[in-house]
Amino acid sequence: MDLCFIVILLTFDVKSAPNPVNIAYTSVALSLHTDLVYMESPPGLQLLHCLRFDDCVEGGESTYLDLFHVVEEFRKSHPRYFQILSTIPATFHKCHYDRENPYHLVYQKPHIILNHRKQVVGLNWAPPFEGPLLVEEDDVLMYYEAYEELAKAIKNSDKILTYGMKVGDLMIFNNHRVLHGRNEFKLNDGIRHLQGCYIGIDDFKCKVQVLSNQVGDGQPPKHVGNQSWL
Repeated sequence: MDLCFIVILLTFDVKSAPNPVNIAYTSVALSLHTDLVYMESPPGLQLLHCLRFDDCVEGGESTYLDLFHVVEEFRKSHPRYFQILSTIPATFHKCHYDRENPYHLVYQKPHIILNHRKQVVGLNWAPPFEGPLLVEEDDVLMYYEAYEELAKAIKNSDKILTYGMKVGDLMIFNNHRVLHGRNEFKLNDGIRHLQGCYIGIDDFKCKVQVLSNQVGDGQPPKHVGNQSWL
């Protein structure tokens, strides 16, 4: 069985709901983030399909930012902070028992993942799902100083893409590399309904490499954020 071409799609709906189990199912703004960082291997590609976006809905525009670009600029402007965020691990967690399927996942990993050549090969950024640091006391202050500067670089980046989705639009982005969020919105008795799904980065890389070898220049897909340069 050729696993390279097997893709299993599990969909989820993003719309406001009473007593939501996730902030995504509210109308509040979502800061730029990576999905499911509290997992050992977060999903690679994310697809968001706009099923309904009534004209009366105010706000709710989607936002996107290439974190690889931000981090490389950050390396130049704040080399010490870059080094700190690539060595001191953050704590990412989702501990939620008050739901039908309880969650308890905790992982430690740095925000910036480097390979042996000091090249950025992975990124982790999800402020809503960060827990207490589990590090040496001497590391705490320097971590938060570096964290604050990177948070500013992300929030104030002039490369943020803001896009108001329309019915039928489908956005596809690399969840390991591209941060996403949304602006706050008011329904005004209308409906904003997106449907999403995830695809593993390995399925994507496999297909791209096969096509590159068969009909392209044979170059490997890089910078996909799967903690490997190749």
